[in-house]
This record gives sequence, structure tokens and C-alpha cells, in this order.
Amino acid sequence: MIEQQAAPARGASSSPVRYLQFEHLIQFPTLVHAIFTRHGGYSQPPCAGLNVSFKEDRPEAAAANRWLALQALGLETWPCATVWQIHSAEVALFASEQWEDWSSDWPYRALQVAGHEVIWTPRPRRRADAIMTAERKVVLALSFADCLPLLFYDPQRQVIALAHAGWRGTARGIALTTVEALRRQFGCAPEELLVGIGPGIGVCCYAVDEPVRELFYGRRDFTELPVRPDLRNLVAESAVFSLVPPSGERPAASSEPQLHLDLWETNRRQLLLAGVKAEHIALAGLCTACHQQDFFSYRAEQGRTGRFPVLMALRPEEA
Repeated sequence: MIEQQAAPARGASSSPVRYLQFEHLIQFPTLVHAIFTRHGGYSQPPCAGLNVSFKEDRPEAAAANRWLALQALGLETWPCATVWQIHSAEVALFASEQWEDWSSDWPYRALQVAGHEVIWTPRPRRRADAIMTAERKVVLALSFADCLPLLFYDPQRQVIALAHAGWRGTARGIALTTVEALRRQFGCAPEELLVGIGPGIGVCCYAVDEPVRELFYGRRDFTELPVRPDLRNLVAESAVFSLVPPSGERPAASSEPQLHLDLWETNRRQLLLAGVKAEHIALAGLCTACHQQDFFSYRAEQGRTGRFPVLMALRPEEA
């Protein structure tokens, strides 16, 4: 991955806004994409840095950070489409003629930052964990803190998608359903898709309990949003668990090996099972829990933390 940075804004922290880009995606002039770190921004602890979530932060700070992220990419005049992330396998389609369907649940109020209006809905209506579009000059925006960002691009069809893959979404097959939705909606051939798997919690830090493994292997199911029957075998085939010996930091009473989930490899395998070529998948390989200085981590920070943004957009063809 390639690291980029933008100059710090007035009133923000002294560190510049920093973001990562995939080398196999940065070569396309009409594609804009960025995975932001927590560096820079206006938020204070526990969300110190570039937090874009309104949950634990002052709305003014989160809105200003959203504008900083857009400004870093030169997209501050473009509207943003986002979803209410519910750890599902649902994929939403964004089309500009349906913009009102994507407006905030709150009464409309403009978020003004440095004299600019930020059109990035505080509380979206659409409940899903992936967005896809062929629209240009619209930013797809999701936020993360341990869950994996999955970035999809079809250079032939000029289509993008952005997905949020936590363990629940992965157990429901979010990578599989995103590839499927791109094929059905736009005719995207899986073998032509380029995919980036962004920073997220690694197998090193992701201890889970036995019921999680049972959900992946189909020995039990979610009471809400159950796994699609046609995806159960694929999800089970993709799942990667391991037993990790206790570390020296753990209490002496915890002497048994602990079950860990490899979220990175499980999602990579789902992409392969969906028909994406191995050479078209890039893995960031950065554990958010190990790199708290660079990323927000829900697990490592016991839930009181911010969310870093991931953005994708298509420039006009003439650009």
C-alpha cells in the first residue's frame, strides 16, 4: 500500500491527515479511493484524531473531520452516500435519481465546516453493509474500527463498491453477496473485479468464542438476518480459525489455547469462491488492534473509540 498525507487544517491536531491507497487501484485515473488513519482531525479522546462517527464525539468535530477527509482527496464539493451499518450481508445500490431515499432520518440541517456544506448524512436510512454505484462525482463512505473495509472496482464496467466486513457480516457472506450484486446489477464479471482488503483486526488479536465458530460452520444460525441457505456451505468453506497459545500478558489462569478468527483470510477465501482472481486481491495486512496509534480499534479500546473513514468515488471520464 502507498501512504499519502495532506497538510493539517487550522485548528486541527498538529499531525497531518494521512491515508492509504492500494497500488493496484491507484493506477486508474477515474478512480478515487482512500483508507484514512486516525492521524490529524479535530476530535479529542476517546476519539482523538480523525473520527467521523457521531456516536462518541461532538457532532461538530465529527462533521469537521468528514470535511477534512473529503478535502484531502479534493472531493469536498461532492455529496456522500453512506449506509446504516448493521453487520449484515445486504448490498445497497446508489443511484442519483433516488437521492432523497438516501437523505438523513433527522430533519435536514446543513453541516457547515469552514464555510462549506458537508453532505454526508449523520444517520442514513438505508440499512446495509455494502454500497455499489456506477454514478460519478458521488462519494461512497463507510466507517471502521476493526471490521474490514472491502474495496471493489471493475475497470471494464466502471463500477465501484465498498463493503464493511465484521465477523457477523463475514459469517453472513458479505464478500460473496457484494460480488453477486455487482454481477446482477451491472454485469460485472467476478474475474475482472479488483479488490482491496483494508486494515482490520488480525488473527493475532481476534479471540472469539465457540458460538462464533458454530455460526460460521452452520451448526447454529442468527436469530435475525439468518444466513442465506445457498451461502451456508460457501461461508463454512471460507472460515479460518486457529488455536493460539496464551500470551505472557494474559492471566496465569488462562492456560488453555484460545480460539481466534482470521477475518482477513476468511474474506479473501470468500472472494476466491465468488470468482475473483487471487492476483486481483490486495491485502493491507495491518492489524488495527496492534496499530492503535494509526487506527481506531473497537476491541483494543474496549468500545470507547472513534471510526476512521474509507472513501471511494468515480471522477468524470473527461478527468
